[in-house]
Amino acid sequence: MDEYLAFNGKAGKLDERVFSKLKLLCRPVKVAEDNAQQCNENTLVSKGDVPLYDTHLVIRTVEKPWAGDLYEEEIENKLEQRILHYAIVPQVAYYRNEQTVSFVAPYFGRGTLDKVIQKERETTADIKTEIPSERKPERATEIPQTLEWKDKFRILYQICRAIEYLHQPPTCERKHVSHGNICMQNVLLDAQTNARLLFLSPKSVEGGVGDEQFQDDKNKDAVTMTDIKTELKLYIRSEGINWWTPSQDDGEKKDKCEICCVNKPEKTFDKLTHDRYCVYKIQLCVGCLWNWRYNPVKCHTCDQDKIRSPVGDGWGAILIAGIDDKDTNTKLFEKDIDKIKDRVITEATMMGVRCLEY
Repeated sequence: MDEYLAFNGKAGKLDERVFSKLKLLCRPVKVAEDNAQQCNENTLVSKGDVPLYDTHLVIRTVEKPWAGDLYEEEIENKLEQRILHYAIVPQVAYYRNEQTVSFVAPYFGRGTLDKVIQKERETTADIKTEIPSERKPERATEIPQTLEWKDKFRILYQICRAIEYLHQPPTCERKHVSHGNICMQNVLLDAQTNARLLFLSPKSVEGGVGDEQFQDDKNKDAVTMTDIKTELKLYIRSEGINWWTPSQDDGEKKDKCEICCVNKPEKTFDKLTHDRYCVYKIQLCVGCLWNWRYNPVKCHTCDQDKIRSPVGDGWGAILIAGIDDKDTNTKLFEKDIDKIKDRVITEATMMGVRCLEY
């Protein structure tokens, strides 16, 4: 790609100068005391599109999500390795100091699911308090709704998919994590009324809960998230409801990746292999595919374990600098190979293979 990526698959670290300039573009928004994933959350929303990201951004500031003395490299690695999924709010950048961490994400203008449902409740309450003789005829049989019933089932299904991705990631190096605060205040709706789960960080920088505790919590549940998702899927399919509503190109909305929501989608990715019956292939950018090892990309329509490239999936190439008659030198080359093999997947987007002999 010729243009610069605002998001390269990992949350970018902002220095104090850049973060201060970003805050100048924002205004505070009112957040209910129980509306935050952490009780001390402060929220700022940009007044317009932010340069480079080319969209409205929101800044959420929370107390540092780790305790004790940790290596700087370990903290930075955990903060930049954000979980990417179409039904999870993407955190594209962060700024931290000694006390807090500020996460930067695209702004979803429809707000929280709680606010949408609250409007519905208020409308219902208004109708109930009206004097029957003064009530307009069309109001007598009105059923107030800000969401269609089909949208409500879609939202439930999308939330289940997000939780399942946290609990049961596809085959990759990321461990399962527990959200810790699933509630309507932490579900955001985009312009197409698709749900995205707000997930800032696990309870600790190490990754949330241990394997034993996580399994114990799952065993306590009589009904698993997979069971719920399966039942919802059957019902949604029987009613002909689309699982996800893609953004419509009306000439005004910007074409964006459906995962990070800031980069432009790469058109050549339309040829990536999806399920044969996939109707709406997810729009992806290069950045969201870079961090493949940590976040295998899933499609919102076919939901297969991961989207596979028709060329290059499952193989790679390592350039060996040379060989030497001395065994000690050869061992050094082998160590170099071991060092780069853990980085080549996340830092290279495309590799070729050539055999050179001199």
